[in-house]
Amino acid sequence: MTPVAAQEFNALRDKWTVHFDDRMKETAFLDNLVVMMHKIDRDDDGVSQSEIDFFRARLLADKRANTVSGYLKYDLNGDFVINREEIATVSTARIAKRNRKRIRNSARIESKVQGILQLDPNQDGEITLQEIAAISTRSVPDGKNRQHEALLILEDLLELDPDKNGALSAYEAAGLLRAVLKDGTGPRVQTQNQGEQNVCEAPVASAEAEVHLVGASKGSGVSSVSVSGQDRLTSVAKINIEAGETPLYLILTSGSPIIWQLAGAVNRLENVVLSGPENDEGKIMAGATGLSDAKTTFVSSSKCIYQVTKRESVSNIRAWVQSTDLVGAATVEIHGHGSVHELALPSGKYLDQPSKAAAYGKNLSYVTSSVGGSDSSGHSPAIRQLMAGPVNRELKQVLQRFNPGGVVNVAKEAVSSDVEARYYELLPKEAGLAQLVAAGKLEPVRFGHRDVYRILDAIRVPSGLAGSQGVSFILPEGVAQPSGSLGHSLIITEENGEIDEADLFPPRGNLRY
Repeated sequence: MTPVAAQEFNALRDKWTVHFDDRMKETAFLDNLVVMMHKIDRDDDGVSQSEIDFFRARLLADKRANTVSGYLKYDLNGDFVINREEIATVSTARIAKRNRKRIRNSARIESKVQGILQLDPNQDGEITLQEIAAISTRSVPDGKNRQHEALLILEDLLELDPDKNGALSAYEAAGLLRAVLKDGTGPRVQTQNQGEQNVCEAPVASAEAEVHLVGASKGSGVSSVSVSGQDRLTSVAKINIEAGETPLYLILTSGSPIIWQLAGAVNRLENVVLSGPENDEGKIMAGATGLSDAKTTFVSSSKCIYQVTKRESVSNIRAWVQSTDLVGAATVEIHGHGSVHELALPSGKYLDQPSKAAAYGKNLSYVTSSVGGSDSSGHSPAIRQLMAGPVNRELKQVLQRFNPGGVVNVAKEAVSSDVEARYYELLPKEAGLAQLVAAGKLEPVRFGHRDVYRILDAIRVPSGLAGSQGVSFILPEGVAQPSGSLGHSLIITEENGEIDEADLFPPRGNLRY
């Protein structure tokens, strides 16, 4: 940073100190600033000076309107003039009847009357509409409340607009704000979260590297390997690294257990940091394939990096700030999505599901791809069972409706993870149903509003069959009661080879999806 720029930053820091002394922490102020920027930015292209001016004009107009209406509530005869008698009458009516004659309340009423009439410009005992308008203009604060203060700070930040395009994004504002408050000396490499014993640490990104922060709620595929135990879904999302010379540094976050499949020009990757939900031992339930353990780092706590979502939000801004601190980068490119099938980096091209040709083409298997091994070797027991029987086309469509990427055969040896990667014994959700059908333990009866299966042998119910993914099981006589959690699924006992059709569907209102 040049001496001139450092001097500007120090001047701003001194100017802003009042905003943080015993009033508001930096993170809270940043949250409020981002919320206000969303209100100000009318066309989602960043905050410009004209939009700040427009928003300030709206604040002043609202203040004037509130002031005028506050005075006119005393105008009982509707002549747009208020006088002593009207103010006293309205003020008295606001006091309970039993208290009106008390001396202290009489004094309070007189004080209210005097307080209003002392603002009368000509002191003639009456305040007209024109005089009220003049009073309302005088009473508007100039930078004396939080919103006006935030506008003044935004104007300061806009003068430092990094790309000089005349519009300030929330990420630019967050970066400038942090730089100013840290003496303009650059980002920290370590962050300490309140209440956390472990310091969040990660390798520092090189000066040449592009840093990309990626977030997904889940992947589109069902993994054959779990980093979340046997009773919770681990999904798979693919990141395709495009060819290029610039090194890439990735920070990957997720809202659920996930395995990131790294492919393409992975030699460009300088390091990959993974964050996500924690298990009961505080370990991150995430993994990656296609990269050596030496280039893979797991954060010590899920709070080190907030989950990134597909919308620009306060959470995203916090994650962006945390990322710049964590890896020592001046700026970070952010990619937030819901379900991810494939994401290309550094371009950011994104698919949330495979093409129809790939999903419903000639592939007649529930297993759509393999990671870390050939298609014919290294299969987990669940995958071998899934591939042993014929494919039910309707069941495959159900599976791909909820998991467009299908089942992904992942070799556990290929997974770098914070917890031990283990093969599923029984795949979760619809993949588990397909596995049981392929093994001859379940028989599809019908598909539709609620899918129905007949149990043919002792089974454990696949985990995760909740909400709209709940199904109905018909249990014939002589077949053992299923084990495992039913979620929102139902078991209907068949008696004398018959069942009541109404029992296959839960009563309305009994289930909350």
